[in-house]
Amino acid sequence: MVTPLERTLRRQGNWLFRHRGWLPLLVVPVVGVAVLTGPVPELARSGWWQAFCGALLVVGAAVRAWIVGRVPEGTSGRTTREQVAEALNTTGAYALMRHPLYVANALMWTAVLGRPAIWWVWLLGMMWFVLLYERIMLAEEAFLLERFRDEFRRWAEQTPAVLPCGDYRPAALPFSWRQVLRREYSTWLAALTAFASVEALLFWRWTGTPGLPTAWWYGLAVAALGALLLRLLKYRTRWLERRTPQ
Repeated sequence: MVTPLERTLRRQGNWLFRHRGWLPLLVVPVVGVAVLTGPVPELARSGWWQAFCGALLVVGAAVRAWIVGRVPEGTSGRTTREQVAEALNTTGAYALMRHPLYVANALMWTAVLGRPAIWWVWLLGMMWFVLLYERIMLAEEAFLLERFRDEFRRWAEQTPAVLPCGDYRPAALPFSWRQVLRREYSTWLAALTAFASVEALLFWRWTGTPGLPTAWWYGLAVAALGALLLRLLKYRTRWLERRTPQ
């Protein structure tokens, strides 16, 4: 029996699921105010700290690519209209935990929020992240339970939600770079833009001039052009579709 509280949390989770693309960005104004008006630790000026945060962003993106490249079509998608699952993912990363994509998102979000090295900004941002995604995960699992029933129950009983403690089983499908490029280009561009935005805020704070170093503008231009090309390939050709082994 579903309690009124569970029903409310599911309803909230479904709404958050449809708007999950922009809701995390609500912390960006907080980051801006913190960087431009408050004390910024010297750690933020360190090249190794910038490299560490950048590497964390890349790791999160790589984990997402590893997951997305091996899932069947109709699963682990970026749809924002409604929950969709043509099959239940229980192998690969989904044998280790039930929500690996959101763990990868948390790594990328940690990289962006951690770049200014202001501890309370990271803490506030991650609290907002958890508030959003715990409800989204609840709504997703309620949907999967209704659709797959006993299969979902067996998988959920032996697989933790976000800690990689399950028994690993290799994914049934081979890795597909085409599928990764088709489904992840917008995530990569958004992550790079968010990271560059924080860099721009820091640059403004330290120099008094809005903007970014020239190398950053070149990098963003290349990323934007790459995303545009992949979008055209996705919607105008079949080149990025997964190839079925002969």
